[in-house]
This record gives sequence, structure tokens and C-alpha cells, in this order.
Amino acid sequence: MTKQNKPLTEVLIDREDHQTLLEFATTLEKIAEKLKTEGSFTMVEGTKENVIQPSEQLEVEYKYEKKGDKHSFEIEFEWYTGEKASQTMTIE
Repeated sequence: MTKQNKPLTEVLIDREDHQTLLEFATTLEKIAEKLKTEGSFTMVEGTKENVIQPSEQLEVEYKYEKKGDKHSFEIEFEWYTGEKASQTMTIE
């Protein structure tokens, strides 16, 4: 049995900010609008720009955790260039 070489993970953005609920909601709205109209959005930090351009089909994960008084809600989406479609989930 031979080992296949796994590609190295390259972290392009790793940032945590403190925002108000309104600021955070506005950020989510900007991302959503850019994805709907252009299919991509750009994260800018100083002079560094990262264009995030997902494929048409995504794998999406929603995660809500509670530990004592701390709550965490994560939205993560992944995609593969030229890869398969996945099932969707709706919010009602």
C-alpha cells in the first residue's frame, strides 16, 4: 500500500474581529450580495487582497455550540474546482 501525498494547507486569511451585531450582519449581507451578483467577493486587509470565488456547488456546514455562557455559531462552506454537486438545506 502506498501513501498518497496530501496537498499542504495554505492559510490565506486568519483573522478575528470584534463587531456589533449590526456590523456583522452588514458584512454577511455584503458577502451574500457579491456572491449573488458577481459570484465572488474580495477580502482586503491593508494592501493584501484575497478573492474568494466559490464554484456553483458547495458543501455547507452550520454549527451551533454552547459551552457555559459562551455561544458559537459557525457557517462554513467548501468547494472543489470542477467537483460534484451536493444536497442543499433551507432556512424557514
